[in-house]
Amino acid sequence: MVTSAPVVARPLGPCEIYSSSRHALGFYKCVANTCRYSVPLAQLGGQQAIRAVLQAAVARVVLAVPSLSVGIAGQDTSKPHFIQLPSIDLDNHIEWLARPSAEPEVQDASLLSILEDRHDRLWPDIERQPPWKLTVVVWDDVPQPGSLEVDIVFAVHHAIADGRSTGAFHTRLLNELNHPSGPPAQLSGPILDTTEVCGLTPPQEELVRFSLSWSFVLRTLWGALGPTWLQGRQPPAPWTGKVITREPCRTKLRLVTVPAVAVPRILAACRAHQTTLTPLLHALVLVSLARHVPREQAQAFSSSTPIDLRPFVETASQAGRSTWGVLVTTRSDTFDASTIATMRDGPSEDEIWKIAADLRRSMKRHLDNVPNDDIMGMLSWVGNWRQYWLAKVGKPREATWEVSNIGVIDGGLEQSQEATEGWKIQRSIMSQGATVAGAAVSINAAGVAGGEIGIALGWQDGIVETEIVHGLAADLQRCLDRLGRGQNLIEQ
Repeated sequence: MVTSAPVVARPLGPCEIYSSSRHALGFYKCVANTCRYSVPLAQLGGQQAIRAVLQAAVARVVLAVPSLSVGIAGQDTSKPHFIQLPSIDLDNHIEWLARPSAEPEVQDASLLSILEDRHDRLWPDIERQPPWKLTVVVWDDVPQPGSLEVDIVFAVHHAIADGRSTGAFHTRLLNELNHPSGPPAQLSGPILDTTEVCGLTPPQEELVRFSLSWSFVLRTLWGALGPTWLQGRQPPAPWTGKVITREPCRTKLRLVTVPAVAVPRILAACRAHQTTLTPLLHALVLVSLARHVPREQAQAFSSSTPIDLRPFVETASQAGRSTWGVLVTTRSDTFDASTIATMRDGPSEDEIWKIAADLRRSMKRHLDNVPNDDIMGMLSWVGNWRQYWLAKVGKPREATWEVSNIGVIDGGLEQSQEATEGWKIQRSIMSQGATVAGAAVSINAAGVAGGEIGIALGWQDGIVETEIVHGLAADLQRCLDRLGRGQNLIEQ
């Protein structure tokens, strides 16, 4: 048993404090990525062997990723810090659930129920236990006899990992499963010795060189703090569901899936219209909400898009898209009454694609300026995050929806014929739970190279009418299905 005392790894950076302060208030619990793994039982050595195989693989991942062996001390203060823990009890981090297999829709509903529960749980004993967990859902039967199929949910505190990091976790876990070397020497039973783990990734403020002009700073401060009566006539406020409320903080999720055969056609259609999947999703959400939200309520909509900052990391040793941590910024777009009216009255195919293409161009212009005059460069200006969040209760949200696309991971589906017998990842679902002070609805996309795309819709129960989000999910599924069959987005 390891008895060394925990040591301070480093203080949290401003972006990490942004997330730790939300967790301290129960405003946001975790980000999760659920991957469906399959493996031939003959290679695994029988279904019962999976527990030992997975535990050994997870242990090796933890030893390679320093963020997975830290706790957070003082998360409800203005100066929290990461604690490097001397050991981890993996029994506290790997949960096993057995579920009967069923029709895909029923099975997915069962999985979403598990995810909703996970998103609603605060991390316990966060100073002495790293805030992450694997939930392994074992399905009794699988479509291919002789193989095992499991859904592995990786849920993690947002202060130690962003969406892309969750994908990196699964990529590394898959590699360990396909290159087994047995339990590491540091593992004794379920206890993993982490005393020699070091090298916690620096905060994004040290990796990305943010630059702020005084004009940007003054505009931002004036917009946030300036008297309304001095700011001139303001455009109509966007519809963002009900005002910010702490309770009930229950997560609701829906799932939209794009089968593997449809993905190339959808991406090709996006390229043909000078856009990409993320702007297309924004355009389709706009069309749907314009139809489902009553006319008298929706004078404007506002959307946000998280942007990966890994391409802007300047430190050579930390560069690359595989960097673990929180490396993200965001951009916003507003849709006015005339645009909404066009969408509500029945847009043409060309009008939808034009919105998607325009959004792509505006995102490109934003990226061309990053990291100059970026809002993430001003997070350190907030002195009391607890006060900041609590002041938002009872006020409108800033965004109607958020589209987060973490891209694709390599699940081994495109490997050569000689490598077809290993572990595979069939799909990836990135999800976010109830976000008390965030967008009314989150739309989260993730894919597997050569496989399908999963799109999880998340919202806080009671903030948006269930019928609206169900209608949105149905609209997205219908449009993407049509596009995946080579048809128009909408019926002509």
